[in-house]
This record gives sequence, C-alpha cells and structure tokens, in this order.
Amino acid sequence: MKICFWIHFFFFFFIFFPTVFHISQSLALAFDEDKLIFRMIYRVHIINGFSNNDNPLIIHCYSKDDDLGEHSLLMNDEFKFKFGRNVWTVTRFVCDMRSGLKSKKIIVFLMGDEGKRCRGTGHCFWSIRDDGFYFCNDNKSWVKRYDW
Repeated sequence: MKICFWIHFFFFFFIFFPTVFHISQSLALAFDEDKLIFRMIYRVHIINGFSNNDNPLIIHCYSKDDDLGEHSLLMNDEFKFKFGRNVWTVTRFVCDMRSGLKSKKIIVFLMGDEGKRCRGTGHCFWSIRDDGFYFCNDNKSWVKRYDW
C-alpha cells in the first residue's frame, strides 16, 4: 500500500505536474493576451530612460526569496531578470531606485497586478525617466505609473 502511494506521489509531482506547466508555457505562444489563462515564467526589464548620464540609475531589486543585488545603469542600459511564478504564495518583486538626490521604492512585479498586465507577453518593462516611472508589456506602449 505504501509503495503504491509513493509511486503515485512521484508520478504526479515529478512527471505530471512539470509536464502540465511546460505545456502551458508552450501554449502561451499560441494564445493572444486575453485568452491566456496561466503563465509560469515572467521577465522584468528595467531600462534607464534618462535624458543624460549626469547621474546613473542605481537599482536594488529583491523578493521575499531572492536578492538580485545592486546595479548601476547608464542612459539606455537595461537590467533584466526572469523568475518562475510561485504557485503557493503571491510573487512580488520590489526595486529601490535612486539617481542623484531622487529615490523611490516601487513594486515592479506583483502577481495580481503586473502579473495580469504582463500575462500575454510574459514581459514587464519599466522605463525610468527624468519625470517618473513608465510601464508597458511590449516595450512600445508606455504609460506613466509613478512620479519620483
């Protein structure tokens, strides 16, 4: 009886479950944004959109489980990271950003918010500019989300 349990346990968690998630990621390419129900992998891009290099953009991004370190970005530089969605808790990444005397902490990914907006493409883009923080999921249709 115990052997049968462990065989089913092994099959479900190491074969069936990963296969279903792999297929769902593959199907993500086949559906448009409104029809996609589930995505496991997301990518966040943070771009220095300042008009000059007088002060670099210093960023420090982290989640409850991961610290991505501090990075210095010059004009048009990009810092990007990818992660797997945590199915047991809400996935959340925060970045502390500063440039010269300006600083701000923003949530760059929260499963309930950016997760919905980025679900179709799997990409969340942030352009940090002189006048604030812009967001989109296609690196084209920017919308201002925050001021400094």
